[in-house]
Formats: sequence, structure tokens, C-alpha cells
Amino acid sequence: MSAYVFDTEPLLAFLYTEPGHRAVADRLDEVAAGEHQGFLAEVNASELLYLIARIEGDDGTATADSLRVADRDSRALTRHGTSVERAPWQTVGEVEAVEVACSYPRSLGSACSTSEIAG
Repeated sequence: MSAYVFDTEPLLAFLYTEPGHRAVADRLDEVAAGEHQGFLAEVNASELLYLIARIEGDDGTATADSLRVADRDSRALTRHGTSVERAPWQTVGEVEAVEVACSYPRSLGSACSTSEIAG
């Protein structure tokens, strides 16, 4: 079974219906259906949470309400099968470095299949 490693920007595109959101939604659906594994590094999960909190907050500042929204949206990914994992910094760097080899535009680069990354 292949896996998808999701980065923060594609997930924000998905959550806010930005360009590329459909491709991310398709991959998240595949994860939810058990067709592929889905992973999000802890560092990206924390980045996703604080960015959502700022987007939903007041003038780019997180609020108690926006932090609740961010927590809800972040946890929704795990309820649909995406696993938040601690990743060694070297592994994260390698995935980020080779994403240019993926067939997706940069905004979706980190939603590549691990089989694509492996070559």
C-alpha cells in the first residue's frame, strides 16, 4: 500500500477551497477509504493549527475561538485516517527536497505518493 505525506499548504488549500483543493480532497478520500495511508508530520500539524488559528482569528491574530476552529479542523484530518507522526528532521528534509520530482504543481507537491518520491 502506498502512502501520501501531506504538507501544510496543500491542506490549507483543501480547507479553504483554494486552487488545488480538489486534488488534495481526492487523496484524502483515498486515505479515508483505506486505499492509501496518509501521514502528516507533527511539525506540519502544529503549523497547520497555528495558521488556521491566525486565518480565523482577528486581523491575523489567534483568538480562543479561532484556536477551537483550528483544533477542530486539524483533528478532522485524523478522523479521516491521516496519521500525525513524529518524523526525523532528516526524513522531512528529504521528502521536501525530492518533492520537485513529483508530478503535481508545487502547491500540491507534498501530497505526492511515497512511491513517486521513491522513484
